[in-house]
Amino acid sequence: MAAALVLVANPASAKDPGAKKLMQMAAGCAYVVGVAEGSNVQLNYGSADWIGVVGILEQRTGLDGERAINEARVKYKKRARVMGADEAYQYMLRRAQECDREMGVLQS
Repeated sequence: MAAALVLVANPASAKDPGAKKLMQMAAGCAYVVGVAEGSNVQLNYGSADWIGVVGILEQRTGLDGERAINEARVKYKKRARVMGADEAYQYMLRRAQECDREMGVLQS
């Protein structure tokens, strides 16, 4: 996976705020892309691709990928309570499409 190669080329540590931010982004994408897959949204890259990125970040930084994915899940559940379930769901589907484009950029 080319995205993995980009991440491997830039080693980071758990103390690096950039690594934490990247882990949050990857975990969030893994979660919303999984939701989109459950809704039969056609994407070029699936949640397994994003989980692979989370795994690489875990190895390289020592950050907890499972915890990051759970935090993303909590974030979106809170958003659903605040925004309403339908609006939050539509937001997640749009975010999944953005994640798909982001993975495409990483792959190029």
